[in-house]
Amino acid sequence: MEEGLKIINSDLSEILSKLLKSNAKCKNDDLQHRRRKIATLIRLHVRHLQQIVIMHRRRRQQRAGRRLKNLRSFFMQQMMQLQSNYIQMFVTLRMKYNQLQSAEEMEADIENSMSDNLETKTDAPTLFWEHKVPKYSDEQFLDSFHVTRSTFQSLCGQLAPTLRSVPELKSQSEVIPPDKCVGLALFFLASGERISIISEQFSLPRARTIKCLKVFCNAVMTSLGKALRLLPQSEADCANVVAGFRRECNMPPALLGVLGVCSIPLRGKGKQIEAGSALRMEFLLDDRMLFRELRLDNANGSGKQPLPPMFAVAPNALTQSPARRINQRSVPAFVLAPANQNYPLRPWLLQRYAEPAAPHEYDFNEVADHLQELSDSAMHRLMSRWRFLSQPLDISFQTASCIITAATVLHNLLEELSEPHIPEWGNSVNVLRFKAPPIESKIDNSPQAELARDLRDFLARTISSTEM
Repeated sequence: MEEGLKIINSDLSEILSKLLKSNAKCKNDDLQHRRRKIATLIRLHVRHLQQIVIMHRRRRQQRAGRRLKNLRSFFMQQMMQLQSNYIQMFVTLRMKYNQLQSAEEMEADIENSMSDNLETKTDAPTLFWEHKVPKYSDEQFLDSFHVTRSTFQSLCGQLAPTLRSVPELKSQSEVIPPDKCVGLALFFLASGERISIISEQFSLPRARTIKCLKVFCNAVMTSLGKALRLLPQSEADCANVVAGFRRECNMPPALLGVLGVCSIPLRGKGKQIEAGSALRMEFLLDDRMLFRELRLDNANGSGKQPLPPMFAVAPNALTQSPARRINQRSVPAFVLAPANQNYPLRPWLLQRYAEPAAPHEYDFNEVADHLQELSDSAMHRLMSRWRFLSQPLDISFQTASCIITAATVLHNLLEELSEPHIPEWGNSVNVLRFKAPPIESKIDNSPQAELARDLRDFLARTISSTEM
């Protein structure tokens, strides 16, 4: 900037000196003409100075912004590297510990086999629950059922009254105790084994195993269903959620949740399940990445028309939520739609800019991408805790819907209880494999879409103005 100013000043001084030297020989008309020319040169000089100063200030701000963004990226890379090193070290220690445990179990199994060599092979599956599981250490129990032993006992205590009254668990041959029903269901959810393997391990027929799973899921929804809370509606709940999102990503305090969607393949046998059939799962996450609402659809496998996206049709719970005041403007409560899913743009259902151009549009997309990463992390955490979700389900759509809903309720409950979640559970889970195909794209010229664009621009500019 200093070199540009020196050049402009030198040029102006040279021209002015020439004009001044020729003033003595000029007539009045020429003198007035030269004065006007001098005034024009001075105005151009001032304008050039303003342009140089403004451009330099803008470039300096851009360089500072890029430098801050680079520092932020470097900090996040360092944190990710530290986390990766910690996970690798933890996995190595766990593997060594498991090797020692396996050696001790092998010695114990040899001793047990020598003492129990008179038992038949048909009794072996019974030993898993009645004899083997009680001998598990706390670490083995957590690794097998993905809950601690104390939490398992608490679940049994809460569900036992409901399970004892269910006739499906009673038969002339055997009565399934509540703790065995809970253990069978949790082992199925955590291990991801097929129903036939679970039936053999717990010495139950396949049909009775499925009934046991349904009974458990119904008991969970009856006794613990409040853990799957609906969309925030009370003023206190709304305030907590929007404040949580503001702390997380600098989103203006009107965001009530993040929508996610995935596709879970089905391989069960039945009239309602065809080849390549999949279960479409839509869910709403709050600021703590807990599942607030859940909807399952199997339209592509049943011949029915697919359901419209969540909150796409008004009125709904969002349109009935109270508006919030942001910078003297009334802003409706809204949720963020998943990217590349062709959700309609509505004032209560916003999404990222498809082709950002202005700086505030990039800022809005950066916040939306960060929230989408949190959504993927929440889904990965759910699938790693309940591994049955990470592979095709060999059950009917109705049974799958019942089990998945109960699994999200249990997941919320365990998250609120701060139950341990071992990172190595998710080593084989890749949520990108369950990416759902987008819904059919339609041209949307409705007045609601135009209002949504104006609201999104307002929120994007608010984010840019408050960005640190």
